[in-house]
Amino acid sequence: MLIHMLLINKPIRISLKKIVFTLLTICIFFACAKEVPVDDLDFQRHLVGGTGSYDDTKKTWKLDSLAIDGKAFALTTNQKKYTKTFNQDGTYTDSDGYSGNWEIPTIDNLTHVTSGSTVGTKITTKFEVVEVNAAQFNLKLLNTTSKYEYFFVIVN
Repeated sequence: MLIHMLLINKPIRISLKKIVFTLLTICIFFACAKEVPVDDLDFQRHLVGGTGSYDDTKKTWKLDSLAIDGKAFALTTNQKKYTKTFNQDGTYTDSDGYSGNWEIPTIDNLTHVTSGSTVGTKITTKFEVVEVNAAQFNLKLLNTTSKYEYFFVIVN
C-alpha cells in the first residue's frame, strides 16, 4: 500500500497519534527488558579481568608500589615497568613473560597457576584481594614467611 501510494505520488498521512504511540511502545519494550544483576563474586572477577563484553575482555594492571612486612619497599626500574594482564577467559600474562590461569574461587581470594620455565612445571600462587576497584588492585601474597603486599593501578 505504501509503495503504491509513493508510485502514484499521493501524500502519505501519518497522524501524530500513531507516531507517539509507536515511540511509546518501543520505549516501554526496551525499558522492561530484564537485566540479571551480577553477584559480588562475578563483580570482583569483572573488576580484575573484564566483563567479556565488546571492549572489556581484559584488564592490565601496573605495579605501583610494594610493601614487605608492612614497610614500603622501593621499586627497582624494572619493577616500576611490571604489568600483569588478566583476561576475562581466565588466562593471564605478565611483563616478565610468564603466563597461566587465574581464578577467584571465593570472594577476596585470587589463585593463579603459572606455567613454569620447565615443561610441565606449574606454580600455584594464592593471594588475598585486599581491594579492587576500577582504578586500583591491592593483593597480599599468602602462605609466605614475609608478608608481601602488591599495589597495582589500572593501565587500560
